[in-house]
Order: sequence, then C-alpha cells, then structure tokens
Amino acid sequence: MGGLETKALETNQNGVNSTYMPAPRRIPPVRPSPGSGDEPGSPASNKRDADPIGKLLLQAKAVTRENLDAALAAQRKSFLPIGRILRDDYGLSADALAAALKKQTNIPRVYLRFFPVQREAAALLEADFCRQHEAIAFERLGKLLCVALSNPSQRNVIRHIENQTSLEVKVFQAPWEDIQKKLSASEGVKR
Repeated sequence: MGGLETKALETNQNGVNSTYMPAPRRIPPVRPSPGSGDEPGSPASNKRDADPIGKLLLQAKAVTRENLDAALAAQRKSFLPIGRILRDDYGLSADALAAALKKQTNIPRVYLRFFPVQREAAALLEADFCRQHEAIAFERLGKLLCVALSNPSQRNVIRHIENQTSLEVKVFQAPWEDIQKKLSASEGVKR
C-alpha cells in the first residue's frame, strides 16, 4: 500500500477483512471577524438586507398583509414588480408607493421585458440620451420618476434627469438588453 492511502483493514464480526474510511473531520463554521460588516445594523449588512418594498408598505399601513400575500403570489406568476401589482390590482395609491420607494435604500432590479413602460414616462427623456447612458424612464408616480439604468451608479446621469424633468428620480437596475428593447418599442410607437 502507498503512503497516501487512508483505507485501513479491519476484521468484522465474521472474521472477514474489510476496508473502512475514517469519519470526515468536522470543520467548524466560519464566523465573521468584528468590523467585517456582517453584523446586523452595520452599513454593509444594511445594503444587502435592505427592506423590501412590501415590508415598507406594511409598516406604513398602506397595504394589508392579505393583499401583500396575494400580490406576492401573483408576482411569482407574472414577474411584475410588487408595487405595480399592488397599485393596479389592490388599490395602492401612487403616493404611498412613491413614499415607500423613496425609503428603500437599495437599488432594486427590474426586468422591463415583463411589463409595459408608461409612454408618458418614456417620453420625458430623449431617446439619444437614453441610448448613450443606457437608461429609460418607465413609470411616473406623481413627482417621482422611476428610471432603469444598466449602471445605476452614474450619479451625473441621475442629476441630469432630475434637472431635465424637475422630478425626483428613483433608480432601478435593469439589463441593457431590456432597456434597448423598450427604447426600440417606444420609438416605433412615436413614428
């Protein structure tokens, strides 16, 4: 036998030699070191664990638990944003949705391929600007404009949109392919 083999011979009850493997060594769980940002309440933890829009709406008493649960079930089938479902099907006001979106600290991801873009919102931004900066305005909620960007860290683009439209901007991240398709579709409607 070579020196690398870990199998050993053992005699069982009947006197027959058999091989066995030693029990695997238990590896203790890795715990984050203090200050690594993984403790509850730390800034890094808050980014990852930002409150979902449904929880914010419940806290504001803008929706009931039953309506939220029903909307979440509908979302699993339709892939529409939960705010859109609650507004369209359960009577959530645009103002309540806008207030909850403003409180949300993370940048939500939106899949534009699954729901229509409001024409009025898309028309607020020039198509050339949108193509250049990979952006599209997809919904207006009162004085809040929902904008999808493929790179939502572009602060200068967000400021430009706010200055151009005189609206507050809520940024969402979306795949560039989705934005391109919606821009092409909205140009086809304008012609």
